Amino acid sequence: MMKPILHNVMAGIFLVLFLAACEDRGASPPAPQAESNLVKESGDVEKEFILLEALRQAEALEQPDSAFAAALHDVGELYRVRGDLAAAEPYFWRALPVWAASVGAMDPHMAITLSSLALLFEARKEYAKAVPLVEQALKVREMAFGVEHPRIVPSLEQYAGLLRLLNRHEEAERIEARLALIPVP
Repeated sequence: MMKPILHNVMAGIFLVLFLAACEDRGASPPAPQAESNLVKESGDVEKEFILLEALRQAEALEQPDSAFAAALHDVGELYRVRGDLAAAEPYFWRALPVWAASVGAMDPHMAITLSSLALLFEARKEYAKAVPLVEQALKVREMAFGVEHPRIVPSLEQYAGLLRLLNRHEEAERIEARLALIPVP
């Protein structure tokens, strides 16, 4: 009986910490399937502290849930954006099975973490490692939104870019042709 209450309290604390981190930007938290603007725009120690504290609190729940997965992803994304790829990678790898257990392997949240991990490998010029991650992220987004929805555009763009880096230009052109057919709002 205490676990649901504790879970709600911890989720509330996580939300308060997250909103506090967003407050200085004057922004609202991102939509559930949106990329985290908090970590993309941050580089200061205060936001790192807030994210690490949110992660610690989410981890204390001792059950994999989406708040824990989001905290893992956000800490990894903070380090990736800062260029600390070695620090970022383990957070993304830890987030993936937690996302799968909490929201399902085909949930758009999975695609965000897969894409971030692929970006990490791209930054290391390990393109062959990035390709299957981008392919999976694309598959997840297609399943969630449909094959012609604008929400799949980031995965298609990332995929085409990777194919070009691997000198697979014909495949990249096919992806780019597909991109041209997707209506952008």
